[in-house]
Amino acid sequence: MDSNDKPMIDLDKWFSPARMSTYAHHPDPEALYLWNTHVTKAFLEDIQHVEVLLRNCVDAAVAPSYGARWYTNPAIPFDQPARKSIQKAERRAGTSREPTPPSGRIIAELSFDFWAYLFTKTYASTLWPLVRKALIGTPIPAADGSKPGVFVPTLRDFKREVDVVYKLRNRCAHHEPIIKQNRQIENARLDRAQQAIEQLSTWLDPSAAQWIAANSRLPELRTSRP
Repeated sequence: MDSNDKPMIDLDKWFSPARMSTYAHHPDPEALYLWNTHVTKAFLEDIQHVEVLLRNCVDAAVAPSYGARWYTNPAIPFDQPARKSIQKAERRAGTSREPTPPSGRIIAELSFDFWAYLFTKTYASTLWPLVRKALIGTPIPAADGSKPGVFVPTLRDFKREVDVVYKLRNRCAHHEPIIKQNRQIENARLDRAQQAIEQLSTWLDPSAAQWIAANSRLPELRTSRP
């Protein structure tokens, strides 16, 4: 193709000057914008696996005590936002032929917002004890003559990691930049996000965590940052 036939690149016009100003400090804003796009999508791939693990873990842990349709059980103190999420999931999952869809379909329709907000004090005495029993403890190596142990996260520990993943997921899903002009700050934040994904998935299922890490595109993409 002749150089005169190449399409004109006008990122400011296409995506707005305000959006592109985030990348203006870089000698190649286009390359950095594309890299940000690729990395955010790679994060969403990994987060998708963690989200499915999380919701399946909660469902399997809670259903034996509160029933297959535990999300409608009045013994669980769902707040108004949670109830709205459940109603929305039920509408999405239902059909004219099947007004009361199977619980599995409802579980799949519930958003990450719903799952993330389950790990607050509101559910500390109902859902959390059941979920905690289902988690896999992290081995603690022996030190100073002590015996090796196992660390099982508290609600606060677990919520901390969920919040990191949840906030990153929202940023990536809304096509917001995750790059920083200060590379040290950027690397620290992205390292922390990957750590949260790994820690959370390890508590849920160590084998699944290994699989997620082995198939992640993040390590290669992060080394290719322009």
